[in-house]
Amino acid sequence: MKDKLKVIKEYVEEILSKEATGHDYFHSLRVMNNATEITVDLDVNLEVIKLACLTHDLIDKKVTNDIDKSKKELISKLEITGYSREVINNVVNIIENVSYSKGNVPESLEGKIVQDADRLDALGAIGIARTFAYGGNNNRLIYNPGSEDNSDSIYHFYDKLFKLTELMNTANARAIAKIRTDFMKEYLSTFYKEWDGKDLE
Repeated sequence: MKDKLKVIKEYVEEILSKEATGHDYFHSLRVMNNATEITVDLDVNLEVIKLACLTHDLIDKKVTNDIDKSKKELISKLEITGYSREVINNVVNIIENVSYSKGNVPESLEGKIVQDADRLDALGAIGIARTFAYGGNNNRLIYNPGSEDNSDSIYHFYDKLFKLTELMNTANARAIAKIRTDFMKEYLSTFYKEWDGKDLE
């Protein structure tokens, strides 16, 4: 009999196979790895955390046009795969509350860890790559210094990404976030120099 987690991995991979906004299958795997690192020395339900990490974007408006339908399909898949009602309820509760745009803080420690793990993948070198992938997919300019509508990708660093360290729920995630954010600030410093041609002086 196939491992249950592997079944869900394959399910997520199939759904997100053509996802090009930075919320793809590999993002889900990185989030799961982040969460595993964060949970060191913490007493948590790792099964719930891994499932929530893998599936957290399946009912997000950035990925699906029908959240209710996607939610029902996910629940059905988890049931068929053999997960208990308690586990399923916990997973769904977490993934409904991890999104930055909703402004929620999950009640459970497992939910807080998944939220932190997801936000960590928005930072550092990967975060930079994902920012421009999302921007390109949504027809955003890389940078428009004369714009007043703040719609370019560079603005996203200031509007969201640089705020994430202070929003982390756990000390472990906060420490990682600081390192990754410092890297992003160094990157932007170089970006502006190249944009203005000052690196050529």
